[in-house]
Amino acid sequence: MAQAAIDAAMRDAGVGWDSIDLLIDCSNSRQQPVPCNAALVQAAIGKAAAGVPCFDVQSTCLGFLVALQVANGLLASRGFKTILIVCSEAPLSGVDWSEPESASLMSDAAAAVVVVAQQPTPTLLYAHETHAQHAAVCEVRGGGHNLLPFDYRSEIDGAYRFHMDGPRLFRIARKLLPPMVEALIQESGVERSDLFVIPHQASPRAVEVVRRVLRFNEEQYVNRVPEFGNTVAASVPLTLDVCRHEGRIADGDSVLLLGTSAGYSQAAMVFQA
Repeated sequence: MAQAAIDAAMRDAGVGWDSIDLLIDCSNSRQQPVPCNAALVQAAIGKAAAGVPCFDVQSTCLGFLVALQVANGLLASRGFKTILIVCSEAPLSGVDWSEPESASLMSDAAAAVVVVAQQPTPTLLYAHETHAQHAAVCEVRGGGHNLLPFDYRSEIDGAYRFHMDGPRLFRIARKLLPPMVEALIQESGVERSDLFVIPHQASPRAVEVVRRVLRFNEEQYVNRVPEFGNTVAASVPLTLDVCRHEGRIADGDSVLLLGTSAGYSQAAMVFQA
């Protein structure tokens, strides 16, 4: 999936591997513990990508927003000109079907974006908060050093699968997300009615409630969860690409990306398309 998304993004951007200065993988789904996903993606691509520096940015469902902010900082440093961001997610292989309320939301998908250095614009703003007291609300406990992969036993299978307390996570996000997003909108100086909003496609109910709480109308706000499901870090770039190809986003439009992730973390970005 990563290879297919990268090929499509590079064709769309009209660039070849000789133009790519950096490859960032922001997937939550890992092929193996070591090396980083980005290196394994490069290996799968082969000779054309050889030598391109690679690293991962991991922030679960917020992976793309965080990777985009990292890429923006690297472009501003003038050390890079063209950065490729990819996320390829296969959460269905790790869900716990004894928790169908969360397992049934997930979907596999990949997305890739080519980011090119431009003159800075005053409307690119980013906000990010982590409230780690809620870390256990959304987690996979097994597979790391706290619960080693080779300590797996069938009787603790659930510890190695995705767990989410959806109702509690929903209450946390409803309390913490709106103040952060409201402050970012105020700082941007963009009228609320002029924003095109793409939230992380977490669940149909959560996406709709966030829309109402933040007072966006249905025409400016995207809810495609019933079609695509929750594709983790691929959610925002996948939805962004679909809306762009549908003609819903034009050059110069003000776009708001926002979402939440395990941690508990939340982030939002305002930029001009």
